[in-house]
Amino acid sequence: MISEEDWRSNFKDTNILILTGGIEPYQKILKLQREINNWVNENERLGFILVLEHNDVYTCGIHTEHLDNRIPDPVRVERGGSITYHGPGQIVVYYILNMKHLRTNILGIISQAHRSEIDVIENLGVRGVESRLGKETGIWVGNRKIGSTGFAIKINSTLHGTALNIQPDLQKFSAINPCGFDWSIMTSVQNETGKTHNIPQVKNKIIQEIIKNFGIKNYQKKSLSEQLSETAP
Repeated sequence: MISEEDWRSNFKDTNILILTGGIEPYQKILKLQREINNWVNENERLGFILVLEHNDVYTCGIHTEHLDNRIPDPVRVERGGSITYHGPGQIVVYYILNMKHLRTNILGIISQAHRSEIDVIENLGVRGVESRLGKETGIWVGNRKIGSTGFAIKINSTLHGTALNIQPDLQKFSAINPCGFDWSIMTSVQNETGKTHNIPQVKNKIIQEIIKNFGIKNYQKKSLSEQLSETAP
């Protein structure tokens, strides 16, 4: 695993734009991700991290085989994994980083992404949290899944990322088998602790942990609405 010192060295000449949003339409953000991925492949010293929520949507990764007829308008995308649900109360983080420039691979990025989210939810009172890879890729609390992970790689840069269940409507998972499992494995911070949280504050905590764990030095925070009004960074 890459050390914190190595991460700090890798990011020292990388400019990261952190985009924060509210509850955003999935298709609009998907289009933006793909545009940003092109920019980052063309400018390796540029990177983006998007932190937001989505309106209710089901997305299908490259390993999706069967769909339930209860699922409205599923969106097929290029990320790994199978079908999953996104919605309000679930914080999604998209990482668009040039792996060649950062001298890392997708496992290096996933490890730091998971570490950042685990630090946050442990501080919110969730115990027994661990990062898993393989079929169970994501963040788990015992036999319950609290965070999902699905990345894609285009040329040298990543897109898509992670989804962390703070307080979404877990019943929305009942129409699917998330990553091949029965939907009842899904849990949330609220489900584990019995407490609700201020979502914008949790987003800020996640951003702080990402900055720390990835060793990001040069960054700017900006709203998604500002970025969407522009054509390029």
